[in-house]
Amino acid sequence: MALLTHSRRRTAPPVPRPGLPTPAPTAGANKHRILWTVFVALVVAICIVKVLSLTNLITEPVFAAYSIAVTTFILARFGFARVYLRALKRRNDTEDLVQVTYQPTVAIIVPAYNEPDIARTMKACLAADYPHDKLRVVVVDDKSTDDTLAIIRRTESELDDERLLVIAPPVNQGKRHAIGTGLAALRADEGEICVFIDSDSQIEPDAISALIRHFADPEVGAVAGHTDVANKSVNILTRMQAMQYFIAFRVHKSAESLFDAVGCCSGCFSGYRRTALEPILDDWLGQTFFGTPSTYGDDRSLTNFLLRNWKVVYAPDAQAYTNVPERMKQLLKQQLRWKKSWMRESLRAARAMWHKHPVMIAMFFVGVILPLAAPQIVFRAFVVQPYFLHEFPIWYLGGVATIALLYGLYYRAHQREPRWYLGMFFTLFYTIVLVVQLPYAMLTIRDSKWGTR
Repeated sequence: MALLTHSRRRTAPPVPRPGLPTPAPTAGANKHRILWTVFVALVVAICIVKVLSLTNLITEPVFAAYSIAVTTFILARFGFARVYLRALKRRNDTEDLVQVTYQPTVAIIVPAYNEPDIARTMKACLAADYPHDKLRVVVVDDKSTDDTLAIIRRTESELDDERLLVIAPPVNQGKRHAIGTGLAALRADEGEICVFIDSDSQIEPDAISALIRHFADPEVGAVAGHTDVANKSVNILTRMQAMQYFIAFRVHKSAESLFDAVGCCSGCFSGYRRTALEPILDDWLGQTFFGTPSTYGDDRSLTNFLLRNWKVVYAPDAQAYTNVPERMKQLLKQQLRWKKSWMRESLRAARAMWHKHPVMIAMFFVGVILPLAAPQIVFRAFVVQPYFLHEFPIWYLGGVATIALLYGLYYRAHQREPRWYLGMFFTLFYTIVLVVQLPYAMLTIRDSKWGTR
């Protein structure tokens, strides 16, 4: 459970970031304390209810055990995340004492396909606060069918930056091979660390430096940055996803990072050690599933290739922003694609996780079993109980609402989002709609269509 053992020198006053715990503003200190008091009280109440309901293990052993397992799993991840973030903060608080000299060459690779906002991404990458002579930005247009390539070329001309390389392959091969094309274009003295960024993502100026300093540990093979939703104010769907993203990164990845075993370095913004990539690159590019080329889940797949032999960690202060689906149809397609890749890659991740900390092994397998059991639990709550047992699923709905509130309070305490409560609907939405997708994802798992394109 190694954490950072080095630090950097600040050149400007610290700015509060979504990734690390920061003191609340003086004006809102009381409100902040109230939120945390309610959060802790809710956790205590959940624990008390679960202890008092242990007798249900006799009358309904399967469903009572599921409820206890879900509660323990969720609260444990909050606890592990807190340990990791506080330890990381202590390291950063001493960063003025030690100057980091580790500044490897960095290559940012941006695969693009039909992305009208690509110019913003290109400009953000070149504006990174990193030594000019050690940064390279490679943009690969994967044979877009709109004017994306024209936008890229126009932006290239406007920026006139020798660090920028644009590649336009003659045929469309998919995101995975677009990344491979970008890697192949690098010289031997470029890209000791390769950073992959989605074409609709933008990074903060200090994000690259924040990401890179984790690679000072030679055992770290990959680092996941922190990504928030850029278009969260569009509608309720985007606000729901904003909370989902924050919890997924801040809580889930922090908990996994405590054990050096982040399960997925998001394609939005993540970095990889080039010497870790080279031995597995051909296998990753040529990966198949039941004889069908694997065209989705490239980020989770690449992470799995590295997990067995390398540490994979999370950098909460390496900030990026990305756009999320704004329409229900887009969201459902995206979630279906993610479920397929999760099922496919969980089989491979299981082998890698056996080499990690015992607590991480337990957390991983519980995290696989619970979602697979969820459709049966939902079926019982919404079909068996009301129509066959003539019972209203009040305890199930109450539990879902409580967890939604728990996530919502945590999100509000850290993000100061005035309409934080809208994010809570994602937990309800996931339970009622997205859990039902899992059986369908299993039946269509061999379908390799991109989905959101």
